[in-house]
Amino acid sequence: SQPVAKDKYTVEITELKQVILKNSSSPEAKNAHLRLAHLYYDHKNHRRNYHKALKHLKAYVSLEKSTVNGETLDWMASLKEIERLSKEIAAQHQQIKKMKKQIKQSKTAKLALTRTNRKLTREEINLREKNRKLEESNQNLRKTIEMLKNLDQRLEEKRKNFNN
Repeated sequence: SQPVAKDKYTVEITELKQVILKNSSSPEAKNAHLRLAHLYYDHKNHRRNYHKALKHLKAYVSLEKSTVNGETLDWMASLKEIERLSKEIAAQHQQIKKMKKQIKQSKTAKLALTRTNRKLTREEINLREKNRKLEESNQNLRKTIEMLKNLDQRLEEKRKNFNN
């Protein structure tokens, strides 16, 4: 496999990091931090990273002995706001992910409840049918008992009449 061709940003960023590693408090390092901030912020950089841009801009400001101009401070404020909003967006993405998981679990639970409900409905229908048949059977038994009572009474009367 061939190594991935490095774009001009990656090459320059690597070189500037080396400058900072050589002497982190040198004027060259200070300027490297500013240039890195620009590179990480550049809209043409496909690996744009506002967090790293802010980190290097802060390093530049801390190394800059003279007062930093308003434009640089505005830039830093913008980067801080971008970083704050990025964190907020990341937190919202986490919430969305969590909610999607909860929705999936709810759907699974709903499915299980629907199956259970159908099963219970079938059981209820079967029990109602059994109950109807038992009531019918009870009704028939009552009739039979009534008929047996009548028969018993008639037999008793015949017995009395026979004995007389």
